[in-house]
Amino acid sequence: MRRGVGLLLVCALAMGGAPPAAGQPTSQPSALRMAITRDEGALNPYTYQTGYPGWNLMTLIYEPLFTPDADNIPQPWLVRQYTVSQDGRTWTFALHPNIRWHDGRPFTADDVRFTYEYVRRNPHSRWTGQVRTIESIETSGPTGLTIRLNAPSSGFAAQPLADLPILPRHIWENVANPRQFNDVVGSGPYRLAEMRDGQFYRLVANDQYFAGRPKVRELVLPIIRDATVTFTALRAGEIDTTVRPLAPEVVAEFERAAGMRVARGAGYASTILQFNAEHPVLREPKLRVAIANAINTRLMVRLLLLGYGVVGSPGYIHPSSPFYNPAVTFTASKSRAVQLLNELNYVDRNGDGIRDLPDGAALRFTLLTLAGNPVRIRGADLIRSWLRDVGIDVRVVAQEDASIIAQVWPDFDVCKGRRFDMAVFGWSAPVMNRTTALRDLFHSDCRQGTINIGGYRNPALDRLGADLAAAVDPARQKQILFEMQKIVAADLPVHTLFYQDGIYAYRPDRHAAWVYQKGQGIVNKLSFIDPPRR
Repeated sequence: MRRGVGLLLVCALAMGGAPPAAGQPTSQPSALRMAITRDEGALNPYTYQTGYPGWNLMTLIYEPLFTPDADNIPQPWLVRQYTVSQDGRTWTFALHPNIRWHDGRPFTADDVRFTYEYVRRNPHSRWTGQVRTIESIETSGPTGLTIRLNAPSSGFAAQPLADLPILPRHIWENVANPRQFNDVVGSGPYRLAEMRDGQFYRLVANDQYFAGRPKVRELVLPIIRDATVTFTALRAGEIDTTVRPLAPEVVAEFERAAGMRVARGAGYASTILQFNAEHPVLREPKLRVAIANAINTRLMVRLLLLGYGVVGSPGYIHPSSPFYNPAVTFTASKSRAVQLLNELNYVDRNGDGIRDLPDGAALRFTLLTLAGNPVRIRGADLIRSWLRDVGIDVRVVAQEDASIIAQVWPDFDVCKGRRFDMAVFGWSAPVMNRTTALRDLFHSDCRQGTINIGGYRNPALDRLGADLAAAVDPARQKQILFEMQKIVAADLPVHTLFYQDGIYAYRPDRHAAWVYQKGQGIVNKLSFIDPPRR
């Protein structure tokens, strides 16, 4: 037995009991062992650590009013019914009447009002901005709630309704330092029973959960930081699944393995070539389009992902998204790249193989990429090679995440500017899920284009972004997003290279009711509980 796996097995047995005998199915296991990759804090809304899987695990304990369905469309969850006024500013909710906190106290509309007001007073980088559009909140009895917005908000269902977890007022109302507060009493299908820093978490089913008893009695979450140890333990049956996706080169092996299945679906995390649109040369859209034409993204998906991914859309939106515009397409062409560069009068004036600007300066850029990420490093090397083929010189610089952020996104504040030429960058799945994603990514006002790290500016797109923010009708939202994608595809402030598929291995004899949530994977609430009845 390998040492690392043996230690894990001892820990797992101590926490959750022995695995079933080979071939012995268990439709509702007493304990499901699901490896995670790091500590995720105390799993309350102010102390959880990461978007994935921290947020996913935290929402098994604390719940928003809505929850994303398998297609990532926000659906009412703690809410029995709701209406939206014709002007899009007044949202009226009726909560389910039988929800209780883990300590037995009733969950009420007053808890919702308290939570939204609390995160406004106690800043949180994820939650506070979501409630700024709220003008007033009124309650009517224990289950009635009315929220009035200061303006219509197209993204209100996604954020905060399907994102901001509700806090119990009777526990949090006197908490002055929420980031130092480690209480974990929620209303969700699981409660935190035990945690040991750097070792494991243990979640136990909430048998009084309003939507019914969870499908798995206990979730044991050992922390395994090393990928090799993780997948060795999965092969050995010491864990039942992991939040760590399979690397493309081992997918076939796990698909063939006895007692194993592989879930595969759309991954909404993007890998992009980010341009600095304020750069004196790269601010020219025709140059960005020329660079994109020199990059063979289809070959990238085959070489880097072994086919387990989707070629990027020039409008950024993933083809599996309901807001994707199929009319927006892009096919790379080296000859087109050469033609555009010639039209710009970027020619090799000294015979060194590198094109020069009209003033004689070489067409030369630095390309940042993330050290320790083999896919991005190899991708950057391919880009360097392909751009050299059309006369553009690129120097690849691999740096740690903090160094790249300091140049691309200082202090995570786009209002502070940028110091880079190009970067192989990426956005996580939640960005794709936002109705307002294209406004957030590309609006020129840094208070609205909060992740416009390239400093891109386009007045037409800004106007559409403002229209999008105020649109509450889904058909109108889609129409606006289709137009925005056309502009992004024409100007290419970023070149979306690909979206890697989410691929997860699990043992079906331990739990087979996994639900793949687009962009998130199998670790989500839908895998453990059925939606509440309306």
